[in-house]
Amino acid sequence: MKIDYLMMGERLKRQRIKQKLTQEQLAEAVDLSVSHLSHIENGNTKTSLQTVLNIANILNISIDKILGIDFGTKTRHVPIAEIDVIFRDCAKDEKEFLIENLKSLKSQLKKFK
Repeated sequence: MKIDYLMMGERLKRQRIKQKLTQEQLAEAVDLSVSHLSHIENGNTKTSLQTVLNIANILNISIDKILGIDFGTKTRHVPIAEIDVIFRDCAKDEKEFLIENLKSLKSQLKKFK
């Protein structure tokens, strides 16, 4: 899975505007410069998972919505090689975050079986 930073930025911007927050207000809340937030919203920069998580928490939006992932009722087989590519560029805390969320998602999915 490749992250579409342009679409991610557009989703963040729409949510920020929907919540009537300025770039200045959101940037201050997540300890970013307005310039950096603008670059994120315009898809001109890659950003860390931690920054995306911080923004998501302030905007009260889930990571899957920001990334445009639909976890609905369909399942998708993800080859180990693809998982390796996703994890390769992650810092240790980002890997731990992803693993914990996968465990949580797995337990939630078991409830629907």
